[in-house]
Amino acid sequence: PPPPPPEEEEEDDESDADMYDDDEDDELRKAIALSKAAAEPMETEPTEFHFVTTLFFVTLRGLRLGLVVELQRHGDEQDHLAHHVRRFGLEDPRVRLAAAAGLALEAQLLADDLLDDALRFSSWACRWLLRLSEEDLKAAPEHVLEDVAALPALVARFKPEALRAHAAPLADLLRLVAKCLSRRDALVRSPHLRDKLAQALYECYLPSDAQSDVFARPRGGLFGPLLDADGPASRQPDANVALLLEHTADLAPALRALAPAILWLFGDAEHLGFYDVTPARLRVAALIRQLWTSPFHRDAFRAIAEDRDAFVTFANGLLNETNRLVASAMEKLPLVRDHQVRTGLLAAANLPADLAQLRQDYLNADQARRDELDERFAEAERYLANDLKLCTETLGLVELLTSDDAVSRAFCLPELKPRLSGMLLSVMRAFTGRRSLDIKIENPEKYGFDPRDILTRVGRVATHFATTVEKDSFAKALASSGYFETSLLTKTTATLRRIKTLDDRSLDALDTLAAQAKTAYDTQVKFDADLEQDAPENYVDQITCTIMTDPVKLPSGHVCDATTIKQHLLNEKIDPFSRMPLDEKDLLPLPDLKAEIDAWILQKRQQRAKAPDDDDDDDDTPR
Repeated sequence: PPPPPPEEEEEDDESDADMYDDDEDDELRKAIALSKAAAEPMETEPTEFHFVTTLFFVTLRGLRLGLVVELQRHGDEQDHLAHHVRRFGLEDPRVRLAAAAGLALEAQLLADDLLDDALRFSSWACRWLLRLSEEDLKAAPEHVLEDVAALPALVARFKPEALRAHAAPLADLLRLVAKCLSRRDALVRSPHLRDKLAQALYECYLPSDAQSDVFARPRGGLFGPLLDADGPASRQPDANVALLLEHTADLAPALRALAPAILWLFGDAEHLGFYDVTPARLRVAALIRQLWTSPFHRDAFRAIAEDRDAFVTFANGLLNETNRLVASAMEKLPLVRDHQVRTGLLAAANLPADLAQLRQDYLNADQARRDELDERFAEAERYLANDLKLCTETLGLVELLTSDDAVSRAFCLPELKPRLSGMLLSVMRAFTGRRSLDIKIENPEKYGFDPRDILTRVGRVATHFATTVEKDSFAKALASSGYFETSLLTKTTATLRRIKTLDDRSLDALDTLAAQAKTAYDTQVKFDADLEQDAPENYVDQITCTIMTDPVKLPSGHVCDATTIKQHLLNEKIDPFSRMPLDEKDLLPLPDLKAEIDAWILQKRQQRAKAPDDDDDDDDTPR
């Protein structure tokens, strides 16, 4: 008989959820049910909006895809055209063809009716954004906020008279920008968008003479500067400039927090791309200088100086940036000088022999080697110009802020005073010390390099502290710095006296400060440095290897000086030993150890005072 047919396997009808019945895993069953529900298409009735609402959002989208993007693209093309004009001249056929196309496009993009309608709509969008709750504003598409800020800024660049002729000043935009920036990163999460808001302030509310001349672009369209001898930039819309400085009663609440927000933006620029940091900080620096001229905003600056944490964060970023820029410039200036010697632009007659040999090596090199050296020079040249200009701007900010007594006192906080004194001395050493020979280049104005101006700014900053109640402690901070040399301040004052950029009163104050710093070094700093060799190990800072004055214990168990670790935390919120997260509130003061150290130092000083000073005359080691 035939074999019986094989038994058919029963289909496994067990569901995914039933697979976990044995395990009684309710959480997994719920997760499977939710995932299946999410996968099923939801049948929802389309929401019908009012015609005006629909039209409003369609226009917002059209603004994004139309006028704003075309103006931005036209700006990029204008920059390229300006580069070609400098390279080939206006008579080059390619330049004339590109200029004709650009003018034809401007005739459409910059039509008065189009810009007026766009600016009116932008103002309506600002008012709508201002009425939103904070949660709704955070949920709104970023391009909406970006476009209502970018459009007036672009119009201010290409056709500033359109803003001046607009029916009403841009008060709503100013309120919106102030509201968003005053909350730091709470309302606007993107640093690039925050930079766009700051750029709108810069373009729309600053007069042309207050704007930076490094990244400035020609205003008034493609040939505005050529067609108008006075320059449209000189006729910035006065109504909008007055809004920022001469605020009305209804604008005062919104603008009260603007100055602290602008200070914060200087540090926030660190989150931008490498090529965006410099122009962003130049704009912020220009805004700070403009706001400083208003008594209303100056009071706000003084208020943030009283907010210790906020001001220390800003000032630390400012001093860090200045130190970085000075170091970067001092690194690139010798590279530029060397290549100028190679190419014969800078005579090597009075230079060391090794530099004179560079010219001969360059002449003997093959073309590939020359091209390589030329390329390196071009890169160093490009970065040098940016670094020097931003260095001058940051030094100008320090000079401006320290001219106020309240702000200068804030710079004398324990966390900042060593940083400020070190920064000043490092610049003095670079421009008057032995390394000053490395910074002599041909055509320094090409790179925006004015050593007289930089040294004068540093001298003014030092003068601000030489005439305040903090002068004694500041002199000691100078003497305690690793950059201090007994002749450095005197040499700087002599240089400033020779170039005649400071008045006699300021120079006399610098002479007094130099004498006080030398006295502090000879009577205390030098002696305290000698004490470190004899100090018990538990008295010495484990980071700087100096005697502690205010010891604190870290969660990792290590002990260091409070000033040292607080300076570290300004740059990095981690324990330098364990690399674990660390905050200032985690530091444990050690008053008993502090008293022990103070008593030991006092005892050593008393012993020194009683002992004959036999070897002072033998110590001629310069510092």
